[in-house]
Amino acid sequence: MADRNGSTTAVREIAKLLRGSRWNLLAAVVVSLLGAAASLGLPLVVNRIVADVGDEGFSDKATGYGVAACGLLLAAGLLGAMQQYLLHRLGENVVFNARRGLVRALLRLPMREFDQRRTGDLVSRVSSDTTAVRFALSQGILAGVGGLATMAGAIVALALLDLVLFAVTVGISMAFVLITIAMAIAVRRASKSLQVTVGRMTAAVDRAVSGIRTIRAGNVTRREEELVVGAARDARDAGIRVARITSAFEPMSMLALQAAVLAVIGVGGYRVASGELTVADMVSFLMYVFLLVAPLGQIFSAIGTLGSALGALDRIREIQEVPGESASDWPGDDGPTGASAPMHVRFEGVNFGYDVTGQSRPTGALQDVSFEALPGESLALVGPSGAGKSTILSLLVRFYDPTAGRVLLDDRDISSLAPELARNGVAYVEQDAPVLPGTVRDNLKLVAPTASDESCWSVLDALELRGLVEGHQEGLDTPVGEHGVTLSGGERQRLAIGRALLAKPRLLLLDETTANLDARTETVVRRAIRQLSSECTSVTVAHRLATVTDADKILVVDGGRIVASGAHAELVETSPLYRELARNQLLVT
Repeated sequence: MADRNGSTTAVREIAKLLRGSRWNLLAAVVVSLLGAAASLGLPLVVNRIVADVGDEGFSDKATGYGVAACGLLLAAGLLGAMQQYLLHRLGENVVFNARRGLVRALLRLPMREFDQRRTGDLVSRVSSDTTAVRFALSQGILAGVGGLATMAGAIVALALLDLVLFAVTVGISMAFVLITIAMAIAVRRASKSLQVTVGRMTAAVDRAVSGIRTIRAGNVTRREEELVVGAARDARDAGIRVARITSAFEPMSMLALQAAVLAVIGVGGYRVASGELTVADMVSFLMYVFLLVAPLGQIFSAIGTLGSALGALDRIREIQEVPGESASDWPGDDGPTGASAPMHVRFEGVNFGYDVTGQSRPTGALQDVSFEALPGESLALVGPSGAGKSTILSLLVRFYDPTAGRVLLDDRDISSLAPELARNGVAYVEQDAPVLPGTVRDNLKLVAPTASDESCWSVLDALELRGLVEGHQEGLDTPVGEHGVTLSGGERQRLAIGRALLAKPRLLLLDETTANLDARTETVVRRAIRQLSSECTSVTVAHRLATVTDADKILVVDGGRIVASGAHAELVETSPLYRELARNQLLVT
C-alpha cells in the first residue's frame, strides 16, 4: 500500500512538473502517434508487395507499393527525429520546473533544517536528482507513448491476421512484461539508495573543498581523501546495484523479441505449409511482431527509469514538503511600525532550546530571558562562550521562534508576523560573516541593491577599505574570490559590516564583529559603526569587553539567563562574573 500511495503521489508530482509544458507535451504525443501510424502502415504495404509479386511479378502496382514503403520509412525517420527533439525540449522544461520549485523550497527552509542537513546533500538534490527526473520523463516514460501506440496498433493487426500466432506472441510478451515489472520495483528502492549515497558524497566533497586550507595546514589531506573516496565508493556500490538490475532490461527486450520471432517462425511456418496462412500474411505478421516487441524495450527502459525518477522525486518531495518561510502564508501586515525610526526591542520571559537531532539539547538554551532596548539605544551582550548570546540575536532575526515567552519589535510579537516582514529594517552581521563570490559591489549591495556608488564609497571610507579597491582598475567591481579568499580576515569582516550599514537598518545586530581585527582597525570600525548607525538601535555580542564599555546598557548572560545588567562601571561593582571577565581582560585590577 505504501508503494502504491508513493507512486500515486509521484504521478501527481510528475503531472505538476509537466503543467507548464502542455503544448510541448501535446506536440510530442501527436508526433509520436504519427510516427507509430507510419510504422504500422509499412507492414500493410509490404503485404501488398509480396502478394502482388507472387501473383504478377514486378508490376507497376508493386513498384508503386515500393515507393510508398520508402515514403513511410522516410516519414517514420523524420517523425522519430522530431519526437526526440520535442522530448529533449520537454525534459529541459521539466528539469527547470523541478529545480525552480526545489530552489524556492531550499532557500525558505527553516534554519533548523540547515542545522540538521549537510549542504552538499541539499545541493545534490538540485543537480543530480532533478536530472534523474528529466531523463526518466524525456527518455523513458514519455518516449514510451509512441511505443504504446505502436504496440496497440500491432496487437490489433496481429489479431486480425492470425489468432493462433497472436495468442503465442502475446503470451510470450506478457511473461516478459511481468518479470520486468517485478524488476522495476527493485530498481526504485536501489535508485533511492543511489541518490542518497551521491548526496553524501557531494556533501563530503563540499566539506573537503570548503575547508581545504585547514585540511592542508593540519596535514590531514590523506585522511580527508579517504573519507571522500569512501563516500564515492559507497556511491559506486549503490550504482552497481542499480546497474545489476537495469542492465537486464535491454537483454530482456531482445530475448522477448527473439523468443517471439522463433515462435512465430515455427508455428507460422507450419500454418503456411498447411495452407492456413499465406506467405504475405506471414511476412506482415513477422513485421508486426517486431513492432510489438521492439517497443517493449522502450517500455522496459521506461519502467526502469521510472524507478529512478520515483527515488529522486521522493528526495525532492522530502524538501518541498517541509513547511518553509513565506510571507504569502501569513496575513497581510506591514511589519514593525516606523518607516525609519530606531526600533524598540523587548524580550518577555523567553525560553528556547535547540533541537538538532530530534531530542532537546540544552547547550545555548535560554531560560526566562527578559530585557528591553529602547529606540536608538546601544545594547551589549557579554558572558562566557555558550551562554546564549548569539541565540538571542538568532531569535531577534527570527531564525528560530521561542518555545515560551515573546520577542517584540516595536511592541509587536514577531511570531505574529511573516518572517520576511519581521526582518524588515533589521541588519545582522554574523560572527563568521560570509563574503559571497562576486565583486566588492555585489557584496556591499546585497541587502541594499538600490544604494548608490557614492554611498558604497562612503561606507568603504568609513571602514578604511577604500584602499582595497582603489588600486584596482575594476574599482567597486573588483572580484573578491571564492568566499572572499583574496581578502584578509579583517577585510572580510569589515566588508560584511559595511554591507549591513549600507542598508541603513532600524535595528543592527552585531555578533563578535571585531573578533578578527587589530586594536587600531577595531577602533576605526567602532567609530564607523557609531557614525553610520547613529539612528538605529543596536544589539552587540562581544567577548572583548573593551569594545562595548561605552554601550548604553550591558547585559551579562550566563547559562542561558540574564544574571546582571547595567553600565560598565556599575557592573564592575555589582556583578562578580562581569568583574572577573573585566579583570581577565585587564580592564580592572
